[in-house]
Amino acid sequence: MPHRSCLPRTQQGFSLVELMVTLMIVTILAAMALPAWQQHFHRAWRMQARAEAVTAMLALERHALNASTFASARDATVPAGHWPRPVPAPPAPVRHWLTATSCAGLDLSRCVEVRATPTFVDTRCGTLVLRSTGEWLSLLTTESPPARPPEGC
Repeated sequence: MPHRSCLPRTQQGFSLVELMVTLMIVTILAAMALPAWQQHFHRAWRMQARAEAVTAMLALERHALNASTFASARDATVPAGHWPRPVPAPPAPVRHWLTATSCAGLDLSRCVEVRATPTFVDTRCGTLVLRSTGEWLSLLTTESPPARPPEGC
């Protein structure tokens, strides 16, 4: 039987270089995946805001069928309903605020628009706008005119 000191030593564990290379690879993969993960969340939040905007517009349309205007019964310059509305509803963190206004240059008896303004910076889609005409628009900045939303918004 050979003596213990004659047997080759087996390496146990990792060397510092191997550990550092593994950590660098994991860091690079995480840095590449993080923007895609954030885009996924933003897209999901926008879809939730769009669904809530459609629901709010349907409620305004029902009101307009009965009252012949989108305005509230108390004030002809204010859309019917409670505005602004958080999306999603509390206690969840608010991602968008829904507001309703008259369309540019038209009174509330003819046109209303529901806006979903993000609480986060959304340089891709900005504020989503749904008009009672069925038109989807996007406001990238507060100064820019409404335009067709980019693909994927």
